[in-house]
Amino acid sequence: MDKLETALKAIQNCDLCAGVGAHYWSSGDEFDFENCECNPYELILDNDGDVIWDNGLLSEPELFTTLEAK
Repeated sequence: MDKLETALKAIQNCDLCAGVGAHYWSSGDEFDFENCECNPYELILDNDGDVIWDNGLLSEPELFTTLEAK
């Protein structure tokens, strides 16, 4: 399994956020969210569990390894 699959499995199996990957709340006109602890890569998922935004944290270790090898 690659890192993305592992991250998605962790989010899907989380009881804290019910598989959403974040905690959402609103009060009146204000709306905010905070990533759940099961989502260290800060992925944003749609209602089907597909990734709609990835800030690139999943690829950082490969970039640092490549730079060190040169």
